Amino acid sequence: MEQSIRSIEGARSLSNVGSSLVDRETINQRALQLLQRNRQRRLLLKRSEDKARYIKPVEPTRREPTSEQQHHVSAHERISKARGTRYKPSDLALAEIRKYQRSTDLLISRMPFARLVKEVTDQFTTESEPLRWQSMAIMALQEASEAYLVGLLEHTNLLALHAKRITIMRKDMQLARRIRGQFI
Repeated sequence: MEQSIRSIEGARSLSNVGSSLVDRETINQRALQLLQRNRQRRLLLKRSEDKARYIKPVEPTRREPTSEQQHHVSAHERISKARGTRYKPSDLALAEIRKYQRSTDLLISRMPFARLVKEVTDQFTTESEPLRWQSMAIMALQEASEAYLVGLLEHTNLLALHAKRITIMRKDMQLARRIRGQFI
């Protein structure tokens, strides 16, 4: 069965997708569309957070402990003292999970990720012709990498829960990759 892909302009068609390279302009346009969509989501999220800030009643400010006192108090204890209640140790973790699920920001810093990409690609090129990267290409690669890692960790967590464990283990991740067809 022959598969074919047409670029947005319809200028080229590719047969047997695995054996040919896709048009660079099409890739760049798709990456740009993904980045613009992500920026729009961030703006919508920021607007909704701003609205929520004005709708909710503001609690009176409380006196913060000095820097010496803060040094000896954990984040969990600070939250408990601020609200006047005792929390289980998992509450701070759940709050962190909610925070990261709400945001669409990238979790890995841009510069270290760019250095890693360049280091890896330098291993496959000669010194006479080093590869150069556009910032948009690195950002698209980072978006895809983080999406892949988050999905893999979600599946790993489900496998740990299936085994009636809370902590994920190496064997969970290996099984997740094997089920996905990504052999180790």
